Amino acid sequence: MRLDGLQCGRAIAALMVAIFHANLFLLPSKFYDGQGAGAVFNFGYAGVEFFFVLSGFIMMYVHDKDFGQPARTVLFLKKRIIRIYPIYWVILTGLILLYFAAPGSGPENARDTQSIMASYLLLPLPAEEPILRVAWTLQHEMLFYLIFSVLLLNIRLGMALCALWITGCLFALLTGGLQAFPFDMVFKSHNLLFVFGIIAAKILPKVTRDTAVLCFWIGSASFLGQGMLETLAGLALPKDWIPLGYGLSATLVILGLARAELPAPRWLAYLGDASYSIYLVHMPTMTIAAVALRKAGVHEVLPPLAMLALITCLVTLVGVVVHAYVEKPLMNAFKPKLTARAST
Repeated sequence: MRLDGLQCGRAIAALMVAIFHANLFLLPSKFYDGQGAGAVFNFGYAGVEFFFVLSGFIMMYVHDKDFGQPARTVLFLKKRIIRIYPIYWVILTGLILLYFAAPGSGPENARDTQSIMASYLLLPLPAEEPILRVAWTLQHEMLFYLIFSVLLLNIRLGMALCALWITGCLFALLTGGLQAFPFDMVFKSHNLLFVFGIIAAKILPKVTRDTAVLCFWIGSASFLGQGMLETLAGLALPKDWIPLGYGLSATLVILGLARAELPAPRWLAYLGDASYSIYLVHMPTMTIAAVALRKAGVHEVLPPLAMLALITCLVTLVGVVVHAYVEKPLMNAFKPKLTARAST
């Protein structure tokens, strides 16, 4: 299966997150004394919402026929672990080594044994972010994969667990409760986005191409509209509801990308292939690049918008290189074992 339209969407989502971090944190603190390239870029974090919906969509699209087949459970989890952990471990290890080599740099927990082990395993800790900050999203991904795997193991048990999970998320959303660890993570409203993706995959066969085109444009307009209202007009949904607004829009966009047969530029689809690497490396890359760019005085020549474009190009290039020379070889190294296991 290859859906190049979805890969293009994945690329845009990864770049949105990178642009958000560069504009909101890097430019104001490292170059322009509190100034970014414009508030319009500050809803780029919603690329994460797109990723979560897409993850739910892909899992259901690929594994819909595997429910209630226990023999498929172990292989499913192996594939998910191999997809998430190896390249993540490489990036995390490099980051930790940099922090040890430069005393005083990085977050305080970067030298704490418990925090390091939890970060490697993607286990959440109370009131503490992972050492690689963007890994909080991977914690939610792994939680979703574990719950989804129960559907493969036993469909009745899986449905009951999903119902409990969704009910807990809705209860927390509607009441503002369940704030204590680990319930704040397990029942965070972001988790409902996986369900949006699952629903999208289930209704996809009934969606016509014309309807899909309409879904794409309505979803794109509403996604962008919510971002503009939030960043330019200061009109935003309550905090816990914001992911659902972007998530509903992303659901429509994904239906469109999956069914509408829209043009999918090969270069953008390739960036979608590299999106996980781009996502993992973008914050360390821009932080290191900022040191060199500031020493060279580039910010004295370039305005904020041009600097944002330059940094986005740099993190994209590094992400593509990491994808080609680290991520793909790692995946290929594990692929024969998975193929042998699947045939067995």
